[in-house]
Amino acid sequence: MPRPLNAEEEEPNTEVPQGEMPRALDPLPVVEVLPNNKRKCNFCGNEYVGDTKKAQFAGVGGCGILGCKVFNDRVRSEAPEVLKGERAVESSKRQGNDEGSSNLTQSSHQPLTAGSEVARCKTSFVAMPYLSYGAGSSTFLPWAETNFPNQSVAALTNIPRPLNAKEGELNTEVPHGARPHLGLVKSQRGTCGLADANMMSLKRKLEELISSRQADMNKLKSKWTRTKEEYWSVVRAIREGITFPPEKVAEVEGLCKEVEQILLVPGRFRQEATVRCRKTSPSVTIDELVGKETLQKVDEIVSFIMLSKDFIIGVYGMGGVGKTAILRNVYNRLLEYLALDVFWVDVPQDFSVYALQEAIANAVGLDNLSNEKDVKRRAGLLCGHLKVKKRPVLILDGLWRHFEVKDVGIPVGMGRLGLVVTTQSLDVCRMMLCQKQMKIELLNKEDSWRLFSRTLCFAVEQSQEVEQIARSLLDRCYGLPLGIIEIATRMRGIEKEEHAWRWMLQNLEDLTMELDVFKRLQLSYLNLGNEQVQQCFLHFILCFGNYLSADDRKCCIESFIDEGLLGGIATRIRLYERGNEILGKIEGAGLLDFEKGHWCLHPLTRDMALHMVPSTTHMFKANMGLREIPEDVFWTDRLEKVFLHGNEIEEIPYGVSPNCPKLTRLSLHGNNSLGVIHGSFFRHLKGLTVLDLSYTGITELPDSISELESLEALLLKGCCSLCFIPYVGKLQSLRKLDLNDCESLGEVPEGMEMLANLRYLALDGSEIHTLPEGVLGKLVNLQYLTIKELRVGEEVKLPEVEELYCSVSNVEMFNACVGCLERNGSPCYRLVMGAPSNSVLWCGSETERSLLIDSCDHIAVSVDGTSGDGCALLPESVQSLELSRCHKMKRVMEREWLTAHLPNLEEIIIISCENLEEIIHGPLPSEATCRLKYLEVNGCNNMKRVLLTQDMVLHLPFLEEIVVEGSKGIELIMGTVAKMTYFSFPKLMKLVLCNLPELKSICDGITRCNSLQWVSIYNCPKLKRIPLQLPLLDNGLPSPPPSLREIQINRQMWESLEWDHPLARSSLEHFIKFLD
Repeated sequence: MPRPLNAEEEEPNTEVPQGEMPRALDPLPVVEVLPNNKRKCNFCGNEYVGDTKKAQFAGVGGCGILGCKVFNDRVRSEAPEVLKGERAVESSKRQGNDEGSSNLTQSSHQPLTAGSEVARCKTSFVAMPYLSYGAGSSTFLPWAETNFPNQSVAALTNIPRPLNAKEGELNTEVPHGARPHLGLVKSQRGTCGLADANMMSLKRKLEELISSRQADMNKLKSKWTRTKEEYWSVVRAIREGITFPPEKVAEVEGLCKEVEQILLVPGRFRQEATVRCRKTSPSVTIDELVGKETLQKVDEIVSFIMLSKDFIIGVYGMGGVGKTAILRNVYNRLLEYLALDVFWVDVPQDFSVYALQEAIANAVGLDNLSNEKDVKRRAGLLCGHLKVKKRPVLILDGLWRHFEVKDVGIPVGMGRLGLVVTTQSLDVCRMMLCQKQMKIELLNKEDSWRLFSRTLCFAVEQSQEVEQIARSLLDRCYGLPLGIIEIATRMRGIEKEEHAWRWMLQNLEDLTMELDVFKRLQLSYLNLGNEQVQQCFLHFILCFGNYLSADDRKCCIESFIDEGLLGGIATRIRLYERGNEILGKIEGAGLLDFEKGHWCLHPLTRDMALHMVPSTTHMFKANMGLREIPEDVFWTDRLEKVFLHGNEIEEIPYGVSPNCPKLTRLSLHGNNSLGVIHGSFFRHLKGLTVLDLSYTGITELPDSISELESLEALLLKGCCSLCFIPYVGKLQSLRKLDLNDCESLGEVPEGMEMLANLRYLALDGSEIHTLPEGVLGKLVNLQYLTIKELRVGEEVKLPEVEELYCSVSNVEMFNACVGCLERNGSPCYRLVMGAPSNSVLWCGSETERSLLIDSCDHIAVSVDGTSGDGCALLPESVQSLELSRCHKMKRVMEREWLTAHLPNLEEIIIISCENLEEIIHGPLPSEATCRLKYLEVNGCNNMKRVLLTQDMVLHLPFLEEIVVEGSKGIELIMGTVAKMTYFSFPKLMKLVLCNLPELKSICDGITRCNSLQWVSIYNCPKLKRIPLQLPLLDNGLPSPPPSLREIQINRQMWESLEWDHPLARSSLEHFIKFLD
């Protein structure tokens, strides 16, 4: 910080003020001089204040500056000499300017040597900037006048090298504006050291008054006037850089006592905690991290902290994944930066705002906070204390729930404080409004084995058998570091004993209860908080095992509904919203992990969950290879749920009749060999509410099923051999009947009309085409229906249906169903008009809302739900539209439909529309953007020579697939318009061109498709050119799109194609798969 004008001698300040241009020439050529006393690195491009970059090149540590990774050895060797030379010049200038200005100060560049210590103490003690928490004297200014970042960096730029570059001796030079090493401070003797200590004490008390007592100081009575005046005189002296000689020590001590009395006056100021002398928390012991990705996480967090001033970082991941270990490494790294005050806080397990305040106070040196009991006042004290820190970074380890930072007293959002939290819950990161959320992943197999071997400390090479067993143990740990470490630790000393390894592998499931990792995972479960969420999590474990695909996710929510775990919610829309919310909470808690399109459950998490399930009420023998039903001893009268799915049970014979009056769920799902269930089996299971026989080989259900009057869900999906279901009229509680893919079932069971509570009926994939006449009208509560065909008149008997999968025979029925779906806000439907075809109806689009219109002359968007001209209405929510054999149709839709009336449309499929001339009629508005992702045209021989015009392409930024087949008139896929010859498909991934006899080129101009993955061209004899713009390498050679995987094409056609670049063909050859 430049010196102000000398009050007595009127000497001007000769240093360059901030904001003016520094010297034009920089002795270090790799640094570019910028205005405002800044430098820019010519290697990495980062900007720094003053000489920071040079100090960094010179190898000076502790500057709080991240290292440049790209400068060379020459620069590193030259930087120390340049830096040393510049300091010598600056020191002489500063000494000359200060000469005669005061007999109490020396040049702050004078080395602290034994010979100069006595002389220095006779004239002055270490200048106050050395004692400040920030660099320069700005620490003593009121908070609003302080600008820490600029002044701190400026002071740090003058730190000398620790070792003399030539002589190898320790450099003890203390530069201007920097803090001395702790050892140097302690080495001072006599009155200098005493004044030093007293000024430190006084400084802390003055900071408290400045930050939180300004208004109250002005209200003091006259008896405090002298103390107040002396207080401000000290502040002015500190601001001006004036130091205190030894004779002022007594005065300083007296002023310290008076300030202390001010702080303790009853009724004036609350008793406030004193501040400990330490700057930061002590370093913590750390373990060596394993894995390149893990080390990158540390670097990423440190870099973010150093480049940010006011932030919240959330580090999350499942229990035991290494969050604390990573943050400990981050913490110790940050301690090296003098510009930061870093504090480590272990969040109390018994969380409360009060307890967290106490933990933070202990870490930051705020003593006696417990004397204040009011949480809000405690927050004010804590906030004031953190504000006077230089640049505080607070690390909260092990946060289980979110909190409001202002309630605790953490001044985030005020420009300087950084907060880092570790948690198992992604939801906590979101609720804490973390600007950066960083997930800690599991270790891969290679890193897992490295960690295991290092922890176990293999003394000698192991046998192949022992290594194989050890790797099997690692598979159970599945990359979880804490589990790997604990198991490896247990095996120390017996690493050569094969039988011990086998025993560990066989008993691992029981031993996990003793491991710390198990307790942490159990805590994750307990901290789900909501009993409903906990029950859903356990049910997921029992029913679905370790993996959950996107399709399984829907099945999982259906299972929650069947089990009654989602409560009495009336509509399926709300049930699914609640189900997805619960799965999101489970995932956010780190108990489920999304990986490669699946939600995965860690094996140790599964073991933990199974231990949470009471064995007295639950029988869990799933996927154990059982060939027979468990013995009678397991079927106790306390059983509530039995899970036997995934076994190989072949028969439940006569005489097996378990007496389990409390049993509510029986799952035999996936016992493909199960062909016979004798009627006696259900005789004493009257309380059964959910019976899951899906994907079994049964041919018929026993008559005793008809007596299960409490049954709410009968699940028979995928029972391909089932051909008979007995009378169901007594099942008045039945809410769900799933007969999907019962291929041999030709008729619905008798008594269906009695099932007034039925809400879910699935008949698709069976041989049941329609319901008996009059039955659908009796199912007044039906919300979900899949059936091949509705009878005429039944379309008006669906008042509550939210999900409908069916076909109808005419436009009137089709429009009536569309109106019903719109009124009920249906989230999912698949509606077909015309002759149904199983392959098209049930195996077509994967979108949730699709329409197939067959043999219809006209379509129109649904505006008021009615149509008087025979048009099929399109609901606003439709995502996929397929038109088949609409021979009189000349265009698919008008331009305004896509933006104004069909905003959700993602797919257009057109098949065998003989007179179709164009897909979209008229140019789209300039601001229009369509969500269309998939376009297919097949067998439309009257299409114009161009499939899409260029101006149309500009409005299709989300288009991912184009499929054109069997259309005789198409010559160009994309045609240009005037003054436009460039096409860009930023998301196009697949292009299929097949049986196009007149196709000559894909487009007239140049096409850029950097996302292209698959190209298939077959039987396009006139195609001569593929105008694909290939990116060029630095050497000017063409390179294939980075996403490209395969090109399928006829060999002769490939060899005849023309390219814009002569080397394009050779660059693409290794992607070719010839079709002949």
